[in-house]
Amino acid sequence: MRSNQLTRILAGLRAPASSLCGAARRGVATTIATATPRWNPVPWIRRGPSALTWAAERPSFRRGLALKSSASSSSSSSSSAPVEVSVDVLVREEAVGLGDEVQLASATLERDCEQALALALQRKGPGSGCGSVEVSVMVTDDEEIRELNSTWRGRDRPTDVLSFPNGEAPPGYHAVVLGDVVISAQTAMHQSEERGHDLQKELRILLVHGILHLLDYDHEVSAEAEAEMAREEARILSALGWAQGGGLIAEATERPAVRLVALDMDGTLLDSGVRVPGKNAAALEELKRRGVEVILATGKARPSALLACEKSGLSHLFSEMSPGIFLQGLLVHGKGGEVLDRSFLPPSVVREAFQYAEEENVACCGFLGDTNVTLRAHPRLTELHERYYEPESVVVSSVEEIVAQDVYKILFYGDDAGVIEGKVKPHWERNLPEGARLTRAIPEMLELVPDGTSKASGLKRLLREYGISAEEVLAVGDGDNDLEMVSLAGIGVAVDNATPSLKEVADHVVSSNDECGAAEAIWKFALRDQP
Repeated sequence: MRSNQLTRILAGLRAPASSLCGAARRGVATTIATATPRWNPVPWIRRGPSALTWAAERPSFRRGLALKSSASSSSSSSSSAPVEVSVDVLVREEAVGLGDEVQLASATLERDCEQALALALQRKGPGSGCGSVEVSVMVTDDEEIRELNSTWRGRDRPTDVLSFPNGEAPPGYHAVVLGDVVISAQTAMHQSEERGHDLQKELRILLVHGILHLLDYDHEVSAEAEAEMAREEARILSALGWAQGGGLIAEATERPAVRLVALDMDGTLLDSGVRVPGKNAAALEELKRRGVEVILATGKARPSALLACEKSGLSHLFSEMSPGIFLQGLLVHGKGGEVLDRSFLPPSVVREAFQYAEEENVACCGFLGDTNVTLRAHPRLTELHERYYEPESVVVSSVEEIVAQDVYKILFYGDDAGVIEGKVKPHWERNLPEGARLTRAIPEMLELVPDGTSKASGLKRLLREYGISAEEVLAVGDGDNDLEMVSLAGIGVAVDNATPSLKEVADHVVSSNDECGAAEAIWKFALRDQP
């Protein structure tokens, strides 16, 4: 196989690509995304004795089923002389190990790529004077494509197809090297089952999508560009008799409609003034009008969440009769407002937390549901009540008085983010007691919550109640406490002010909370319309 960009990537080198695309994540109806930023090309490694030796020193790259390497065919472009198409196909050992179906379905990929590329070059080619075009195709498993997806797109999870357009070859080189298409057989198998067709058809659909990205089609640029790429997918697949009605982009638009929207509050639905902006409110109204369930999924206590909505004139949308996920998923209310699930901290954790707060003079309160308790009044706890609408913290005389009650979670509130990051968080990371875990929604705060719980666990409980699948959910958040929920949802979205870790797992990033990113996500991904 030629030593092109794919070889360098798999060998562990960090050669930039001009663009790449990951079309879907496993287990979710196809989500289209083109990675940014685009990288500038670097000098291309020519094939020759040194390159061959360099590749041979990495036998892990060469392991696999090589399929008739470097076959060729000719294509007649509408704007140039016939172009020779040279295709390299490698089926990785890990993919072969998935079963005979993968090997059989992959056996035609070389010829499939020749035919698809020949048709694609009729509409958009490398330019006049080009006599030969090279492309590589690799079939691998979820783990390897996850590593590539993480390295090049910042998405640490599997995807179905990645495209790596290549840098320019040195002057005088005999061919234009378009780049590489990497396909996960594992995800392709899953998607073929979901869509009711065989693996070979799914591989062909992914192959065509990847090839078009190599030719600079980009469905993320604009609606017009998306339509152009969708038409070209459909044209090629139909002409070759592989699929009727469209390709990967068309399949994406046919995904199940969003039936439930789960929204974090602080930093997401609420702006910096802790109010719901007008655009967000209008988007919520439209969701309700169209019959889409809207769920608050927040770290707030239920009374404070409802009060924040009341202050923004949304009591008709969220009330005591509404479902919701509160206290980081520790309290879940279903249809009619009834309690579906609740979780409490072990008493020993509560005792240890308040003892630490007293020794270190850190503001601390325990959440009991509709009320909060503390051992000592503190300006930060007053702010928690007045700014964030959380229940006022009632001062009690002893730790044992608190321990005797059911405590959902403990919240530490530092004078600034540095106190939490440099002092409180390191202590609890070193001394985390059994039955508890840490979570964080706001930089100045740190929470101890029962282990095994999260907004995602609360969302799963609600989905069972409604008979809705995770694939039919849009979830929007900003903090690390939203990680599991955004990962679970069929469409996971981070606002622009979100933590880097949340942006990494999200399918999409929208505008910040102060720029009504929640409304943007709702209109774009749930309503699929413009306000």
